[in-house]
Amino acid sequence: MIFRTPSYYDQFHCIADRCKDNCCIGWEIDIDDITLKKYLSVKGSFGERLRSSISIENPSFIPDVKGRCPFLNKDNLCDIILNIGEENLCDICNNHPRYFEWFGDVKEGGTGLSCEEASRIILSSSFSLSEKEIPDEETEYPDDENLFDFLLSAREKIFSYLSDENIPLQNALYDIYEYGYTLEEAVFGKDFSVPEIKSSGKKFSPDTDEILSFLLTLEKLSPEWEPYIISMKESYKGEDFFIKETDKYLRNTAIYFVFRYFLKSVYDGEILPYINLMAISVFILAFLFYKSDHSLETCSQIAKNFSKEIEYSEENVEAIKNLLTYF
Repeated sequence: MIFRTPSYYDQFHCIADRCKDNCCIGWEIDIDDITLKKYLSVKGSFGERLRSSISIENPSFIPDVKGRCPFLNKDNLCDIILNIGEENLCDICNNHPRYFEWFGDVKEGGTGLSCEEASRIILSSSFSLSEKEIPDEETEYPDDENLFDFLLSAREKIFSYLSDENIPLQNALYDIYEYGYTLEEAVFGKDFSVPEIKSSGKKFSPDTDEILSFLLTLEKLSPEWEPYIISMKESYKGEDFFIKETDKYLRNTAIYFVFRYFLKSVYDGEILPYINLMAISVFILAFLFYKSDHSLETCSQIAKNFSKEIEYSEENVEAIKNLLTYF
């Protein structure tokens, strides 16, 4: 089996107590069955602590009154790692913020934008793909291999187009949005010759106030998010917010969304919605980055917060995917 990742995939390592936004706080942390059996067999006082801190009916850690994992110590380090080793973390702790998709004999993986260290790496790193052989895993094969190959080739063209700094990003977003229609027409007509992306000279420019108002209708996961977006919306004075200082960050973020989501269309038949998810997300982030100090640290924090609000909610992802007004 081929395992395909962004070339920066292996650069990610949890920064633990240096993280400003700890993923061990505020979330239910499920425990997979294999790890649960392991925890139930740990001996000694730490084994007793493990068993008293786990909900068996719905295998997960029981958070404290502040929503902290019971094994996140006062120094924001993991007592499971310190006592029985990192190899004994449950799957969700071991994998986060990594994500994986399977396409027959191909597995793709990356690191999610919802982690501040992963976000920093994604925004700042040039994109290319790496492949290696791994043991086979149980997986579903795409029903239509021609469609999969077609989408894979189209995705390569999108990567290349987004990476071309000679094409202004706003123009690239518009042209890729148009390309989504072209791809859907080709698939509908069973024409799997991969078209080129055409330059239109037009900019992707939905109404900013409308997009921010739409953002406020989505499910709220953090109490700080809504007042933050309201304040950003109130500060908008019609400026052009696609600027050179954040161009690289935005291009890399656009490529992240394409890599993570675009090939899913081989299973659900959607193409344009995944392009829409990318384009709208980048448009929003361009505005939020513009309103910041434009530093990598600040922009990666903004991207992380945006990702947590959107990508942690299937409802929010679907809402943006289906915001298909033609811009």
